[in-house]
Amino acid sequence: MPAPTTVDDCTLVGGIGLPWLRDLDFGTQWINRVSDLDWPDHVLIEDLSYAAHRVLHRLQEVRPAHVVLVGAMPRDVDPPGTIRSYTLDLTPPPPEEVHERLAEAAGGIIDLDHTLAVCRHWNAFPSDTVVIEVEPADRSFGLGFSDEIEATVDRVLELVRESI
Repeated sequence: MPAPTTVDDCTLVGGIGLPWLRDLDFGTQWINRVSDLDWPDHVLIEDLSYAAHRVLHRLQEVRPAHVVLVGAMPRDVDPPGTIRSYTLDLTPPPPEEVHERLAEAAGGIIDLDHTLAVCRHWNAFPSDTVVIEVEPADRSFGLGFSDEIEATVDRVLELVRESI
């Protein structure tokens, strides 16, 4: 589906994943699965699985009115396969945390929390930003999802569609 690259009032649905790390690659692989589905014209579907400062620049370029981010984050407080959906608190993190996250991002670390911290620091997210994350079961090297994460794919799609 061809989509515009810069639309001030678009909804950006972005996946963030860690390639080759099974369930932690959820955001990337989820985007790959849904990108060819029928989406409204104002929805931009993108893999945002790159360094946090690059995602920041992409948000500054696109200036979306609404953002939905999809990924897997090990919080270790919920059972594997738990889906957490929330409106992002846009309060910027402390500068020390941003500095640490940027240093790690420059070293190749890609994850949802890094992106959230860096982009919140520079006010890159619109007030209408939703995060949908799943609790991973398998964090090992390899392809494919654990059964727990595979079972969340369709429900995450429903949540994203409800959000847009």
